[in-house]
Amino acid sequence: MPDARHLHTAVQVGAGLALNVFPAIFIAIYARIAPIETQGFLALALAVGVYVAQLFNAFVVEGRLATPGVEGPLGLPAWVVAVALAAAGLLAVGPAVASSPVLMASSIGIMTGLLMSRSIGVVTGEWKREGLGAGALIVSSVGALALSAHQNPHCVRVLALGAFLAVVVRYHPRRSMPHMGFPPDVRRSSWVTGETAVVGAVQPAITSVLLVMVGPVASVTFRVITTVAGAVEPILAYGRYRLLAHGHRGELKAFVAVFAVGMAVVLIAAFGGLGSLVFGPAWQAVGAVAMLLGCLWKVVTLVSTVPFAALRKAGETVLVFWIRAASTVVYLAVSVGFLLVWEDISAIFLAFVVSEAITAVVYHRAAVRGAPEYAASFGPRRVRERFGG
Repeated sequence: MPDARHLHTAVQVGAGLALNVFPAIFIAIYARIAPIETQGFLALALAVGVYVAQLFNAFVVEGRLATPGVEGPLGLPAWVVAVALAAAGLLAVGPAVASSPVLMASSIGIMTGLLMSRSIGVVTGEWKREGLGAGALIVSSVGALALSAHQNPHCVRVLALGAFLAVVVRYHPRRSMPHMGFPPDVRRSSWVTGETAVVGAVQPAITSVLLVMVGPVASVTFRVITTVAGAVEPILAYGRYRLLAHGHRGELKAFVAVFAVGMAVVLIAAFGGLGSLVFGPAWQAVGAVAMLLGCLWKVVTLVSTVPFAALRKAGETVLVFWIRAASTVVYLAVSVGFLLVWEDISAIFLAFVVSEAITAVVYHRAAVRGAPEYAASFGPRRVRERFGG
C-alpha cells in the first residue's frame, strides 16, 4: 500500500528530525538562563556527546549492518537505557545551570541513548514507537523552552525527562540484541567505528578551535548553525540506513524528495523568524551567508551519501575508513586555514562545502570501482546511456 508506506516514511523522518530537538533546545534554554561562558562549554559538550554517541552507534548498530549474513534480533540493549537514565538523572537532581562535568556526562549519555534508539528504530521499521518517542521529546522540549523564558529552574529537568522517555519507549526487553549488543564481527565493526571516529572528530575539533581562538560566542554560533542545518541530518541518516539495508534501487528517489522538502522547511523556518524565536539571544550572531553555506554543506553531503552507502553495503569497510580518514584531514586543514585567513564563521562553512565536495568525488570514483550495484547505475557507461553519449 503506497499510502501506508508514505505514512511510515513520514513518521520515521519526523522522528529523526526530533532527534536534533534535544541539543537545539538545550542551547536555547542556556541562552536564556546561563552565562556566555557556560553556553560556550555546553556547545562543546553537545558536540562531544554527539561524537561519542556516533562511536557507540557505529560499533553496535552500523557494524552489524555492515556484516553480511548476520541474523537475529536488532533491539536496543538494556545498558543504553541505563546510561540514558543516569545521564538524565544528573540533570534532574542538580541545578538548572549545571557544572561542566555534568554537562559533558549528560550530553554523552543522553545523545547515545537518543541516537542508538533512533538508528535501531529506522532499521526495524518500528514507526509507531518512533512517533511516540519523538512526540515525548517534542512536547517536553516545548514545555522546557516555555519554562526557560520565565527563568523557571525546572526547565532543564523537563527537557531531560522528555529525552529519557524518547529512549525508553523504543526499548523492547525481549528483542534486545544478543551479547548486550556486542557485534558478531568485531574486526568489521572496529573498522566502521574507526572511520566514524575519524570523520566525527571534525565538529568537536572545530568547536574547540573556535572556543579557544575566537571565543564562546563564536562556538555557540557555530553550534546553532550546525544544529539548524543539521535538522536535515536525520533525513540523511534515514536514507543512509535504508540504502545500507536495501540498496539504492527503489529508495533513492524518495530519499532525495524527502531531503528537498526538509531543506526547504529548514530554510523557511530559519529565515522566517523561528530561529530567533527558539534560540533567543544565541541567534543574534547568526549571519545569512553562514546559514546558507551551512545548508549548502548538507546538500553536498547528500551527494556523497549515496556512493558512501554503496561502498559500505558492498563490504568495503577498510576502503571507506581510509577515504573518511583522508576526508577528515582535508576538513581540518581547509577549515583551520580558512579561519586563520578570514576569522569568520562563514569561512568555516565554506571550508565544509569545499571539503565535502572533494569527498563526494572520491567516494564516487571508489564506488564505481568497488560497488557493482552503484556502478551499474552511476558508472561511466550508464551515464553515457542516459545522456545519449
